Amino acid sequence: MVLDIFNAESSLEITSVSTVPAEAVRISLAGGEKSGMLQEKGDFQLNFGDKGKTVTFYLGEKISADTYRSIGGLIARWLRKTKLDAAHLDIPEGLNELEVSQLFEGLLLGGFMFDKYKQKKSEHVTILTVNESFASALGRTKTVCGAVNMARDWAHEPASVINPESLSERAVQLAEKYGLICTVIDDVALREMGAGAIVAVGQGSKTPSKMIILEYPGDGSENPVVLVGKAITFDSGGYSIKPSDSMVGMKYDKCGAMAVLGTLRAAAELKLATPLVGVICAAENMLSKNSYRPDDILISLSGKSIEVVSTDAEGRLVLADGLTYAQKEYKPRAIVDLATLTGGCVVAYGHVRAGVLSNHDDLFNALYQSGEKTWERVWRLPHDDDYAKLLKGKDGDIKNSGGRHASPVTGGMFLKEFVSDDVPWAHIDIAGVADLEDGTDISIPGATGFGIRLLLDWLQRKN
Repeated sequence: MVLDIFNAESSLEITSVSTVPAEAVRISLAGGEKSGMLQEKGDFQLNFGDKGKTVTFYLGEKISADTYRSIGGLIARWLRKTKLDAAHLDIPEGLNELEVSQLFEGLLLGGFMFDKYKQKKSEHVTILTVNESFASALGRTKTVCGAVNMARDWAHEPASVINPESLSERAVQLAEKYGLICTVIDDVALREMGAGAIVAVGQGSKTPSKMIILEYPGDGSENPVVLVGKAITFDSGGYSIKPSDSMVGMKYDKCGAMAVLGTLRAAAELKLATPLVGVICAAENMLSKNSYRPDDILISLSGKSIEVVSTDAEGRLVLADGLTYAQKEYKPRAIVDLATLTGGCVVAYGHVRAGVLSNHDDLFNALYQSGEKTWERVWRLPHDDDYAKLLKGKDGDIKNSGGRHASPVTGGMFLKEFVSDDVPWAHIDIAGVADLEDGTDISIPGATGFGIRLLLDWLQRKN
């Protein structure tokens, strides 16, 4: 059994110590007014003094909810570039536990690398030490960031490595390692149970659809929260084929599911009280003589018929059956789904916020608050009944696309058709934030792992 798939590559290893290693370069932080070389956040200057060599990084004049996380990422980037063997971070007095954790997050997320397929690898790792009084905060943050970096690592893998079959194998290994229960439903069983939507999406691929279920029992005191993730391991668009340049990056169309897997892993390690179920809807949307077509009418697990307008609106099809399965099998007290669902969400919110469509005000408000705290920010989409009219089918109950107008809303409204009104539910469209071409202070270009820190904060506050 291969276990190294759970440990993403990093340029940084952080450990707590009682004394500063003699060979370590000290790193300090400074805020307040601009001075000398410290003009913009991330600027740094080198000093020599009684404590030896010290590098001071500037926090900027104003401290936001993301300042310490951002500066941690910039320090990690600097350490990767300079290739120091040893460094020690002097954490300023007065920082509260949240700010310290944010600083560690930035360092651990900023140290992530993905160069396993490069002939020339960046194998140097800096050992960064902090005072042992921060060991508890460091340990928890390592757990969270380990899950995020695993999700990033798996998201970066191409479709030649991760497809529905190999993803299910990884999920089984994940369950074995972290004490979860894993069930894999193949396309034959899915077809027999009536899940015609997810089966149709994958029937053009040599690796048919899978529904992967991971269960974390928590304290067992109540019905679970169910997280549903879209795992389109590659999206060609099917017969509604994408332009060739739009297919580049479609390995990231599985990022919703990666967030669910990462959250389940971290929940098990953190021993959260809340019972959780992860439903991974996995398919590869490919072109072949077996592919589903525009004008096909699919019968979903709910019994509703779906008229196919576009085979490139496939994510909502696999999620429809996943949402139905979650309600039938688990009677959840809440459902949250995550998906790179619509390009329209990128147009609406850019690469700053995810869009959320929810049938429950309290659930959305709680997710919003966690987003502001973790800087995985969200904004609410409307869900007026008027939008549902755009999805009314001609020959089937519902169409799988309402056209270009309000596409992130109609994408969410399609999913709403498969969720009972009395189940608190939120759909998070992460299309604009799941992967970034230029990266951020805490993320290299590519997958961000968006959603894991947001969900964990929300779940912990539910406890």
